[in-house]
Amino acid sequence: MTEGCDGVDLAWNKVGGSLWAPVARMALAMVTGVVGGLGAILFRLMISWVADGVHLVLPLTHRPVWAWTVLLAPAAGLLAVSLITRYVAREVKGHGVPQILESLALRGGRIRPRVGLFGILAPALTIGSGGSVGREGPIALIGAAFGSTLGQALHLTDQDISLLVGCGAAAGIGATFNAPIAGGFFGLEVVLGTYALGALVPVFLASVTGVTVFTTIMGGGAVLPTPPYHVIDHWAILFMIGLGALVAGVGYLYTAGLTFSEDAFDRLRLPFWAKAVVGGLAVGLIGLFLPGVLGVGYATMHRALDGDLVFGVLALLFVAKYVATLITIGAGGSGGVFAPSLFIGGMFGGFYGGVLHRISPGWAPHPAIYAVAGMAAMFSAAAQAPFVAITILLEITGDYHLTAPVMAAAAVSYFAYGYFTRDSMYTVKLRRRGISILRGNDVRPIEQIAVEGALSALDDVHLGVEDTREQAYNRLMELNRSFLPVVDASGQVVGLATLAGLSAHHGERPLRDVMLPLPPPLWATDSLDTALRRFALEDVVALPVRRGSRGRLVGFVTRDDVIRAYNASTLRTMGTAQQMQSLSRAQNDPGRFLEVILSARSPIVGQTLQTLRLPAAALVVSLARRNATLIPHGQTRLETGDRLLVYVAPAAEADTVRRMLEGV
Repeated sequence: MTEGCDGVDLAWNKVGGSLWAPVARMALAMVTGVVGGLGAILFRLMISWVADGVHLVLPLTHRPVWAWTVLLAPAAGLLAVSLITRYVAREVKGHGVPQILESLALRGGRIRPRVGLFGILAPALTIGSGGSVGREGPIALIGAAFGSTLGQALHLTDQDISLLVGCGAAAGIGATFNAPIAGGFFGLEVVLGTYALGALVPVFLASVTGVTVFTTIMGGGAVLPTPPYHVIDHWAILFMIGLGALVAGVGYLYTAGLTFSEDAFDRLRLPFWAKAVVGGLAVGLIGLFLPGVLGVGYATMHRALDGDLVFGVLALLFVAKYVATLITIGAGGSGGVFAPSLFIGGMFGGFYGGVLHRISPGWAPHPAIYAVAGMAAMFSAAAQAPFVAITILLEITGDYHLTAPVMAAAAVSYFAYGYFTRDSMYTVKLRRRGISILRGNDVRPIEQIAVEGALSALDDVHLGVEDTREQAYNRLMELNRSFLPVVDASGQVVGLATLAGLSAHHGERPLRDVMLPLPPPLWATDSLDTALRRFALEDVVALPVRRGSRGRLVGFVTRDDVIRAYNASTLRTMGTAQQMQSLSRAQNDPGRFLEVILSARSPIVGQTLQTLRLPAAALVVSLARRNATLIPHGQTRLETGDRLLVYVAPAAEADTVRRMLEGV
């Protein structure tokens, strides 16, 4: 480290330890807010430039020109983006916010400066060419990247860098929606996951600053103004609660669909650029029939809020936008999933209101009100961010008379969504890669570990239903086991023989009379927390574990297994963090994370981690299998379909490591 850097560190440390620390943080938050607002302006202009350029570049010799432009433009945009994300900046692939959360979880908020540059270009190409994504995720990433870069330049602590990341995201969201309150809540609720007072003031200050810069240059006003609706019928609140419950299911389908689409495109045996072209053509084809789904879609949302769209069109737009968004993201597009969630929720809510109006006009005199509530409910569920959802819908519509129905729908959808999954649309992909995003006290580390990582697999050691109690007891003592499965004549496990259970009986009775019935099974993807709850409720020695669509019994898990797995995970997490830190310092390089999905042609499939000859620059951080996070250890045998998260330092060796693992 140079002498100048030492001076900066010393100066900051003096500030950080004095009464001026809050002032310094607020000043940096305002600087980040200014750049976040300017970034939102530049990003919006770049989208317009790309959209204008599309009509100039595509051939004008065909007629009708509009049809060819709509069909080919998304493919051209996704092709350009695929080249950027493949060779220049992988971080800008996807929808922005997960990249921010990953940096906070794994790198103390450190984001490469180039992400700010290409985080503008790649989404602008996707949206300007007609890709069905939003502006919000990329704008949040742009602001977060600047905040991270500023913090790194000043050699701040991880905590302060993370705070500036949240400030940058808040400024970007606040500016693009002209919603300072929602922007602040986004930075706190979605990005930082805390409402601590130390974060509250800087984040809201950054959001207000970003909005001020944006509106000064671009003008203000509500993004989606609505007519002066009023909730006339008091029964409307009950209908809003029903809407919230239904939208929770839609939100789950949206979250699951994003993951399904990316997996489906990953499985396609096509070059990366071909996948982008195929996806772009599919989006363009949808746009030929329903052009309102292309791009961000604010104009179409505005028509829904004004009540200008008929009943059937709302349903068609709902389905078309859902499919187009999944294809755009799956094919490698770069853009947000925030605005599409509002679009989908708005169309569903408008359709719901239309159904009520057709049943009885008195129940829903203004069906479009349900479109507003549907937007809030959809984002509240899919993002698991009710405060952001409520405030942003009130701010972008400018109609605070809708506070009660919006709150009712958003609150119900938020809680109902939790019955489907705990992952939001921002965290689901990270969870599948083994990256756990913790949010305060409501999520415990033990909830992040799957039962599969703790189970004892079935072996050939078992007892038969015709074996006697004495034979079973002697067998357990000989093997020093607390239980053994009991199988029937067909080889199916039908019960358990335990030392305690056998001791409670006398005589030479067959096991069929004295064995314990098989407890209800766990699934391999259940968490250790679920297993512990079951053990607390049921007085059993072991619980059976099933896997797959057919529910095949694969093993058992005991209390000791659960505790041992949790302890091993904790120790490994601490050890891995120390190894990553040591590797980064030894190479004087921040390193890079790779996600590798093992195909059948990978040379490491079938090997154990102990025998795997990884380069000295690489370290396996986590392993996910069949949507469950495992605890990797030396004897873990790699299988086709496993997702490895690998840390590589120096970063320049990342592509070499990827080729070695994938067998390319």
